[in-house]
Amino acid sequence: MIKNEKQYKITNKKLQEVKDAILKKRGNEDKLPAKERLLLTSMQILQAQLQHEIEEYNRLKIDLQSIHIERSIDELPNLLIQFKIQSGMTQKEFSQKIGMKEQQLQRYEAENFNSISFKNLLRILHAVGLQVTVKGNIPGNNQPAV
Repeated sequence: MIKNEKQYKITNKKLQEVKDAILKKRGNEDKLPAKERLLLTSMQILQAQLQHEIEEYNRLKIDLQSIHIERSIDELPNLLIQFKIQSGMTQKEFSQKIGMKEQQLQRYEAENFNSISFKNLLRILHAVGLQVTVKGNIPGNNQPAV
């Protein structure tokens, strides 16, 4: 997942490099040895993955409703990153909004918020106005969780 404008630019550059490499190999595709055809296929898969990430990032920047859908709690890190992208904020602006040092936010994003404390997670959610609703059943009880 592309998390910021810097990664977006790097991904676009990498995509162009992959496209150029594919074009060089495509002219002689029938004459390529098996190893080179396998490499070409790998580059085509990489191209599709990079294009998908770029399209997802671009969609997030324009589709303001796409993050407001029901999700698994496992997707919370992506939700925070998507919220930042949709709001059009840089990491610096987002870190100021949530009252956190930019370097700390960068570390959290780099590791998909794996090491964030519950306290800091709540602080971020409250600062940006995101609400989390828990749905499901409590084990051993047929009543929905609140």
